Amino acid sequence: MDVAGLPGPGGRGAIVLISGERGVGKSTLLLVVRAAALRAGLRTGGFLSVARFADGEKTGIDLMDAASGHVRPLAQTDGSGPVQTGRYTFDAGALAAGVGYAAAGRSADLFFVDELGPLELVRGEGWAAVLPMIVARAYGVALVVVRPALLDVARAVLALPPDAPLIVVTRANRDALRAALSDWIVGRSR
Repeated sequence: MDVAGLPGPGGRGAIVLISGERGVGKSTLLLVVRAAALRAGLRTGGFLSVARFADGEKTGIDLMDAASGHVRPLAQTDGSGPVQTGRYTFDAGALAAGVGYAAAGRSADLFFVDELGPLELVRGEGWAAVLPMIVARAYGVALVVVRPALLDVARAVLALPPDAPLIVVTRANRDALRAALSDWIVGRSR
């Protein structure tokens, strides 16, 4: 993976959008990058959404605090919560925790927002309170996951130009991306 189009070393406030179809490995990519950043002594903040499986089938999503690694249930496919989008019902307490993780980690070297979807970008719910934190650019680099259909909306909301850095994860490139993006994050901070 060529990361030549990503911002160079130094400076703060770089935003890199991460996109790709469902189930392609976007969150797994971010977990690998987070681990590399921590090994390099970088401060991580924000949150990641990690798929939960039972008997080989995705049954929900867990929320990970990118700073501590603490994980808690975020969404279920059973329709048991007050906030719903698509097939998932979200736990309101976990959504609030995600905003808290972002607020506590907004000045980290590496700031994760996984992910912005219809709740935030269309309905103004979910993690919408995180949008101003991204725009404030207090972090070193933000890796922001956005669904392909919402990229233009995200660019507008985050005041990003059409040519803002974007990494599209596919099944064909995801393994190479893990090493390349990890190397870029660690190299950029030196």
